[in-house]
Amino acid sequence: MSLYRNPRAPMAGILDDIEAMRIIDRSGMLRLTEEFPQQCREALEIATAFTARLSAPQRPANVVITGLGGSAIGGDMAASLAAIGGDVPVIVNRDYSLPGFVGPNTLVIASSYSGNTEETLSAYAQARSAGCRMACVTSGGELGRMAEADGVPVCRVPGGRPPRASTGFLFIPTLSILHAHVPLAKSCSPGAISLALPLLEACSVKWGRNAPLDENAAKQTALRLHGRIPIFYGTQGYRGVLATRWKGQFNENAKAHAFAYVLPEQNHNEILGWDQALTQAQNWSVAYLRDPQETDETPRIAKRVDVLKTVIGNRADQMDIWAEGSTLMERMLSLLYLGDFASVYAAFLNGVDPTAIAGIDLLKAELSQFPG
Repeated sequence: MSLYRNPRAPMAGILDDIEAMRIIDRSGMLRLTEEFPQQCREALEIATAFTARLSAPQRPANVVITGLGGSAIGGDMAASLAAIGGDVPVIVNRDYSLPGFVGPNTLVIASSYSGNTEETLSAYAQARSAGCRMACVTSGGELGRMAEADGVPVCRVPGGRPPRASTGFLFIPTLSILHAHVPLAKSCSPGAISLALPLLEACSVKWGRNAPLDENAAKQTALRLHGRIPIFYGTQGYRGVLATRWKGQFNENAKAHAFAYVLPEQNHNEILGWDQALTQAQNWSVAYLRDPQETDETPRIAKRVDVLKTVIGNRADQMDIWAEGSTLMERMLSLLYLGDFASVYAAFLNGVDPTAIAGIDLLKAELSQFPG
């Protein structure tokens, strides 16, 4: 990516000022981001030991992964891999209630990093009532307590960090539990993660705080999006999942509005929204999350991107963001990782602490006093 000079970003120099970033980053979100490869390595060890203790898992008819926010995105990633390398339907549930079809032949994986997510606790109770097969991924909390009391297998992961900075601890055990019940293709299995770790470690260096702006794609992406309304378009499959992830990371870390959608569905509705885009705002920016193999594997998707760029024209700044790596797992994890870094740098450009979540904290406090 060439260095883009965004006239809306007068504070670009902060991204090479390590002390200034440290002062803003009071809780160390950048450090947690840089440590993601180590987190994935630890998560693999935890997940491998946990699944080895499962007693002859039976093959389910369907799988529901239930969770919210950072705890759900790992489910989305696992489900996208299962759609490619598995033969059992896997869906992600983000609600108090589970779908009506769940029953004794359903595997429900309840994922809550804190263990206290009220929607997930409600779904867990419903799964128990429906007689579902179950497993949990959590650092503890009420979910851990309930599961242990009920004899439900619990994969415990280290706690004490924001869920959005715990994706390795949430995604890898979820994928491992799924793979133990529904064997996945090698390219989609937990084993592929270990092979992707060297690339992630290299990305941690080249996108980390010590890599200067003119050599750092994550810093450049944050700078290009600064002061604009980002729209992340995923070009099918796991890129659609990661468009949602990028959106959520910019919302939570940078405290900024962002939006996400996936092709080809975008071409059937939202594409027409660009007709009036400039009457609504003057500062849109579109980032296409792409896979380097899509031109050969899905040429019609690649063509759709080309045409969409023409339709949008000068109504928005537009850029391609490419996954890196030779394997599917490398490409998915590298594209996830780039967005995590970019969102933290976007927070620094906005002058906000990426860890703070005042609005979410207020909502939880109010709900805790609400009956029912």
